[in-house]
Amino acid sequence: MSYWGWLLVVAVFGFILTCVSKMGPAYIDAYYVDEGLRKLAENAELRDMSRGEIKKELDRFFLINNVRGEPTKAVKIVRGADSMLVSIDYELRQPLIYNIDVVMRFDKQLNTAKPELCCKPLVDLEQFSKRD
Repeated sequence: MSYWGWLLVVAVFGFILTCVSKMGPAYIDAYYVDEGLRKLAENAELRDMSRGEIKKELDRFFLINNVRGEPTKAVKIVRGADSMLVSIDYELRQPLIYNIDVVMRFDKQLNTAKPELCCKPLVDLEQFSKRD
């Protein structure tokens, strides 16, 4: 391979490495948010827990797994007549190169009526906030 070919390979590899190093931690946090909701779904006393107890349980899981920042602030709990929705919906903006930013959006939900569908967004919470 010529000099220019190797230079192109190194540049592409460097760009990929930069993307992984900048965006990887956000996806690792999203994985642990997912795991935290799954662990919460396994709790038999979830329906009897108060909002504070649920947040405390999630905060404990996040502390153990070093999840900080936006995911810990974005916890919302909505109680219904026969179920409860725990939602962690957040957006991160990460600077990539010079003035280019990457926006990553994560939306994880736990509906106690359907715990087997954990972590997939089933309800649009924006409709609730518009009515309030």
